Amino acid sequence: MSARQHGYALYEVLIAMSILGLMAIGIFLAFKAGTTTWTTSQQFVAEQQNARVLVKSIARGVRMIGYQYTGGSAAVINGTATDLSFYADMDGDGTMECYRYYLSGGVVYEAAVQGSSCASSILTATGQPITASLESKGLKVTNLTFTYYNAANQGGAALTAPLSSSDLPLVRRVDVAATVQGVTSITPFTIETQAVVRAGR
Repeated sequence: MSARQHGYALYEVLIAMSILGLMAIGIFLAFKAGTTTWTTSQQFVAEQQNARVLVKSIARGVRMIGYQYTGGSAAVINGTATDLSFYADMDGDGTMECYRYYLSGGVVYEAAVQGSSCASSILTATGQPITASLESKGLKVTNLTFTYYNAANQGGAALTAPLSSSDLPLVRRVDVAATVQGVTSITPFTIETQAVVRAGR
């Protein structure tokens, strides 16, 4: 063997493998951190979207207040800051129903009652959970708020909740706000929208 030909010593190979191992671990940790951040942000965006779905589904129901209703009393049966019930024929079958949206135990419910005495029974009726559906899974609603206005446009004075019997027929717009906490959203956030009641339908 000539003086120019020589191999690597075992300790040199071990040092090189250790350096490569540390580099590989660093790359893996950086990749994992990036993946975790991306997954968390995607989950947070999904939770915000699910909260919007929840609020919009309530708003869709609120827009139907008084639909096909021909009774002598107001279409809104009861309106508090956290509970709303009203007459509407949402399914369009010609039979009047009473509907109620309320919050209980971090879950928003929609109750529906048919019949001539639905106005009295809807106030205590229990319904189906909206936030237990797949599109809102994992959301805890910490607050549900209804704000009532006596005009169908952006203006109009806010009505004081709970609504008095004289204010019930004046409701023309309802603002719906839900404060929600998800699995990845440590701090609760609020999603809100407004629903215009189309009077005279």
